[in-house]
Amino acid sequence: MASGRVLVTGSAGLLGGEICGRLTDKGYEVIGLVNRNPDILRNDGRTVPVLRAVQGDITKESFGLSEAEWQALAEEADTIVHCAAVTDFVDENDLHRAVNVEGTKNVLALTKLAGAKLVHISTAYIAGDREGTLLETEFDEGQGFTNGYESTKLRAERLVRDSDVRFAIARPGIVLGDHQEGRTRSFDTIYPILKVFAEGWVRTMPAAPHATLDLVPIDHVCRGIIAMVERFDEAEGKVFHLVSGRPTPLRAFPETLAKFEGLSSPDWVDPESFDMASLRPSERRFFQRGAEVYARYFTRNPQYDDSQYRAFSGEACPPCDEAWWERITAYCIEAGFIKPRKKRGAA
Repeated sequence: MASGRVLVTGSAGLLGGEICGRLTDKGYEVIGLVNRNPDILRNDGRTVPVLRAVQGDITKESFGLSEAEWQALAEEADTIVHCAAVTDFVDENDLHRAVNVEGTKNVLALTKLAGAKLVHISTAYIAGDREGTLLETEFDEGQGFTNGYESTKLRAERLVRDSDVRFAIARPGIVLGDHQEGRTRSFDTIYPILKVFAEGWVRTMPAAPHATLDLVPIDHVCRGIIAMVERFDEAEGKVFHLVSGRPTPLRAFPETLAKFEGLSSPDWVDPESFDMASLRPSERRFFQRGAEVYARYFTRNPQYDDSQYRAFSGEACPPCDEAWWERITAYCIEAGFIKPRKKRGAA
């Protein structure tokens, strides 16, 4: 069993909670940093037996803690896993900057004070609008950005790279449910647009024929992060893409949804010929309220290379194929997140 004490920021979140659980399974003592939500849960809903939970706000200096609390936290932490982030796929705003950038500055201050090791959770999507093969060794290549999540996570990663703390960086793809069951306890990131498609609120979507999304099971991402904690000396200074290795083509959306009774599937149209005014009024409202944000992802085909991670870990992501995508959809229905239409005449 491992030994050591790990502080996990964002521990009440989906990824943070599962990381806390896996660290405790390995024998680490875990301190969970929480904000408004005090519950630290595994992806399957089990409570994680952390050493203690600390309520703090990473956007504030010293996390808003007293000097004594701040010093005590620094004395306890051997390693810090920085998961806390705002992942909203909208234009950059003050919340993105406060949590993703200023929050990272404050985490770095604690890391330095503690003399701790830092595993920083970035995102593969800091590559922004670049396409083709994207290497783990690449960083700021003059790319443009789709939203504030991407732009502020790049700035956060720059802060880590320019710091004088010991660090390793994980860049996950878009994290979805586990590989075996498709289970998730948090339906965010790409899930809302899946619901909008499946329930028929948006039936027409602009998308390029070659477009893909790098959707990755939470268990693959967590295994990578735990390995980085356990073998930090080997991971130090490196960047690892925790990605699918096989991006999901957009055609998987309609093809998968069409297999389920009572679900709708969208029609893809050429972005250049798409006319929002041609949509039904109700569909247009849904498109403007949310689908338009995701449409920005539906014109790109980034291919995130994970050679460094595979060399480090000796493993690749399990197949993110049609069968997994069907399990994702089935779990959404089972959990009540997606509600299939009832047959006419059904009770």
